[in-house]
Amino acid sequence: MKFDPPKTTFFTILVSAMLLLSCKKVIQIDFNNAGQQLVIEGNVTNGSNTQTVKISKSVAITDASNFPAVSGATVTISSNGNIYPLKEASPGNYITTGLRGQANRTYQLNINYNGQVYTATSTMPIPVKLDSLGIETTSFVGKEFKSVTVTYTDPVAETNYYRFLLTVNNTPSTNYFIYTDQLTNGRNVNRNLLDNDLNLEKGDIVVIEMQCIDWNIYQYWNGLSQNQNRGGASTTPANPVSNISNSALGYFSAHTIQKVQLTVN
Repeated sequence: MKFDPPKTTFFTILVSAMLLLSCKKVIQIDFNNAGQQLVIEGNVTNGSNTQTVKISKSVAITDASNFPAVSGATVTISSNGNIYPLKEASPGNYITTGLRGQANRTYQLNINYNGQVYTATSTMPIPVKLDSLGIETTSFVGKEFKSVTVTYTDPVAETNYYRFLLTVNNTPSTNYFIYTDQLTNGRNVNRNLLDNDLNLEKGDIVVIEMQCIDWNIYQYWNGLSQNQNRGGASTTPANPVSNISNSALGYFSAHTIQKVQLTVN
C-alpha cells in the first residue's frame, strides 16, 4: 500500500525580533539565501511489504513548496539484525518491497548522502483496534453540518499516541488529527474528525486511516498542528521536532495502520 504523507512546509530559518522602546529600526532579512537542509519523510507500516523514504531539499520561505528531489543517496532500514536496502524508484523516492513492519519492533533508518550520514529510529506500537465510524450532524444558523466520528477503546496498560487521516471523495483533509491518551487512558473514546472545508453530503465516500504512532512522531505531527493553529501576523512558525540526526528536517515513522471506508447516507 502506498503511503503519501500530507504536504508539509519546512522553514530553513527561525526569525525572532525584539521591540525596543523609543527606537525604530528597519531590519532587512534575506529569506532567499538561507542554507538548504535535507528533508526526509520515511515510513514503515504493518499494512504492506512496500516501505518508502522520500528525500528532498528545503527551499527558501519565499519560494513555492516544490522541494528539489535528492538522488544518489544510499538508504537502508534495519531491524532485528536484518538490513533492507532501498532502491531509488524515481528521483528522491526510495523503496523496498521486502519488509512488512511488526508491532513492538524498533526500526532504524540510515541515509548516506554527499558524505553525510543521517539516522533515525522509531518503534512500532501495538495496534489499537478502530471499533466503529459514525456520522455526526450538527445545526448552525439553520444549516446542517455532517462530520465523521471514530470510536476506539484505549488500552490501560500503556501510553498511546494516535494520528487520523481523513479523505473525502479522494480529497485529503489538511487538518492534523493528533491525539494522546493523557486524558482518556483505558477509556472508550469517541473523536469527532471535523474539517469545516470538507462538509459531508449524502453519497460522499469517506476514508479514515488510523495510525498508532510513537512518542517522537506524536511530537512531530503535534508541532505541525500547532503551527497550523497559530494566528496573528506576529507569530513565527517553527520547524517541528524531528527524530532524524544531523540537523535534517522531517521524520521517520514506524506505525500501524487501519483503513475504513464509508458512504454518507
